Amino acid sequence: MVTVRATRVAFGLEVMTVTDREQLDALVRTAGAEEATLAELDACLNRLRQVKQAKLALSQLDTDTLRAVLSARRESLGGQHR
Repeated sequence: MVTVRATRVAFGLEVMTVTDREQLDALVRTAGAEEATLAELDACLNRLRQVKQAKLALSQLDTDTLRAVLSARRESLGGQHR
């Protein structure tokens, strides 16, 4: 059972009281996933930085080279546009 009391605490959040064992277990699992979640977020941010660097590098290619690269990519994908 989950109950929410409209009690003002730090940051103006409400206090949640959980009495159901399954929900308590789920909360503990979720809280315990913080380190793994931060690692996943870090990996996503690194990948995003790589994407931005790739876009910057592509933006500096001359038109003919960029067209050739994009055409070769399309062909390698079987003519599909992505």
